[in-house]
Amino acid sequence: MTAIFSEPTTTQDWEEASTHRTPGIDIKPLVSRDRTGESFEFNIVRFGGEDFFSPRHRHNFDQIRIGLEGETRYGKGVLKPRHIGYFPESTWYGPLSVAEPSIQGIIQLDGPTHCGYITYNHLDPATEELKNEGTFEGGFWVAKDGRKVDGFQASWERATGKEMVYPTRRYSDPFYIDLDAFEWIEQGEGVARKLIGEFNERGTRIEMVRLDAGASTTIGTSGRSVVAFALSGAATVDGNALGKWSAALLEDQQLTAIGEEAGSELILVTMPHFED
Repeated sequence: MTAIFSEPTTTQDWEEASTHRTPGIDIKPLVSRDRTGESFEFNIVRFGGEDFFSPRHRHNFDQIRIGLEGETRYGKGVLKPRHIGYFPESTWYGPLSVAEPSIQGIIQLDGPTHCGYITYNHLDPATEELKNEGTFEGGFWVAKDGRKVDGFQASWERATGKEMVYPTRRYSDPFYIDLDAFEWIEQGEGVARKLIGEFNERGTRIEMVRLDAGASTTIGTSGRSVVAFALSGAATVDGNALGKWSAALLEDQQLTAIGEEAGSELILVTMPHFED
């Protein structure tokens, strides 16, 4: 199976994000998978347009948010650069606010109960349909009869034809993780790793690898899907360029990553494994 590499973010224009939530969110797509029961989406996301507002809400899927530039406040929590936020399914977060535009890398994926994440390819047409039957305002869909539903929930239910059921909450609050507070463990000349965390019974895992120029290591896990994201510096993976803020999707693969600059850092996210 061939790994999938994103287009370099330096050559991409910002696109308006799905309008089920709020104006003022733009994206640059990285990698995704759009298969029934196995979908996920990874985008670079910019918050902070003039009309930006997102209320306190929750989802039936997991999110991993990587702070890149600026700060985003989620109620009492703050996501800063070089921090990761883990937002578990059913856990409330927000409201979102920014003092100035902020940029994150956001992976949206199925949580441990496997509720069925759907990509924007399916969500956006449902959102457009609902605009004929009501309005999206303040993070909610308000039907012409006055019924008020979370914006994402309304679009998800229209796209899937199912009623959204929120799983039992495993974590009471999101996690905000300072990547630089973890120690690097040397793995050989020019190579170091650190485990950031493993969450839930499906084995969602976040780790980092640091490579000096010319140093190499193996990334990827047999039998699992792994997203590699270049947080800083640059690398080549299986001969393909992986520049800053670009990503690769490895599915049931172990490939060689080689550092192109001193201290190049990759974030590796092992996706949840569902046996059923």
